[in-house]
Amino acid sequence: MLKAVRTRNLRFYSVNHPPSYFRNPAEPPKTLDQLRRPAVGPPEPPISSSQKLKNLGIGFGIGFASLTISVTLGILLYELLEKLQENERQLALLRKNQKEMLIQMQNYKKKITLASVENSKKHMMIQGKMQMHIALLRQQLIDQGIDPVSIDEAIEKFEENVRMETTPTTINLWVPGESRLKSLIPDAHEYTKNK
Repeated sequence: MLKAVRTRNLRFYSVNHPPSYFRNPAEPPKTLDQLRRPAVGPPEPPISSSQKLKNLGIGFGIGFASLTISVTLGILLYELLEKLQENERQLALLRKNQKEMLIQMQNYKKKITLASVENSKKHMMIQGKMQMHIALLRQQLIDQGIDPVSIDEAIEKFEENVRMETTPTTINLWVPGESRLKSLIPDAHEYTKNK
């Protein structure tokens, strides 16, 4: 069995060829010193003056093209920088305007809230004064031995006789037609007077 393995290995190596630099015995591979040493070639032929001018023209053309490209890129970069600075100024102005508008909106909300609170206070004062007036009138009736109208009766009369008109900004109540009650209903503005 050991012999069979060796035969296979020999066959494997006999198929492979050695590296290519060993194939030609007439040209041995170069040594490390030969590889590191600069190759000395045949001397270059002298360049004629027309060839020198041609090479100089090509070099000048390349240099001029490079200069033109550099200047163009510089101008483009400068314009882009100016646009960027202008955009930054506009953005700063927009942020400032946005901040001012936000402050104005907050002030407006405060003003609306204060007006709403003031309006509620005004209506509560009118309602309280009307309630006090009703209480005094009821007291007067009781002192005269007359029973005042009950709340249920007052609500029923309200629903029968009072009409309401609603608009987006106001609500109006009124008694239509000619009713004796119409002349007895006080104006709410009478209760806003301070003495």
